[in-house]
Amino acid sequence: MTSRESTAARWILVADGDEAAANRVAASLLQARFRAYPAARGLDALRLARRHRIGLAIVDVDLIDMQGCDLVRRLRAIEPGLPVIMTTGDYRPATEVEARQLGIVQYIHKPVDLSRLDLVIARIFAQEAELAPPGVSG
Repeated sequence: MTSRESTAARWILVADGDEAAANRVAASLLQARFRAYPAARGLDALRLARRHRIGLAIVDVDLIDMQGCDLVRRLRAIEPGLPVIMTTGDYRPATEVEARQLGIVQYIHKPVDLSRLDLVIARIFAQEAELAPPGVSG
C-alpha cells in the first residue's frame, strides 16, 4: 500500500436517503479531518466508489433510489473488504438481521449519535492500521 492509498483509506462514503442527514454526518467527519462524500442516491454513491478509493461506507437502510443492503452488495463488488456501518430509523429486527448477514461492522439507529460514530470509525481505522504491513501507516 502506498502512502497515497493509506491516506485514501480515510475517505468515507456517507449514503443516506435523507440528504440533510448525509450532509450533517459528512460535515462532522470533515471536522474530524476525514474526507467525506455525502450521497442521497445509491447510484451516486456507486459512482463515487468507482472514482475514489473509499476506506469506509456509512450506509442508511433507505436511500432515494435503492435499499441500503442492495448498495452494500454493490459496493462490495467494487471493494470486497470495504467496512460498512449501517444506519437506520427502522427498528424491525429483520432489517438488522439482513444487514448483519452482509458483514457490516456496526448497526446504528437514528438519529446518529456523532460521538458514538466517531468512536466506531476510530476503532475501524485502528484495526486496519494493525493489519497493515510493517512500515505502512493508515
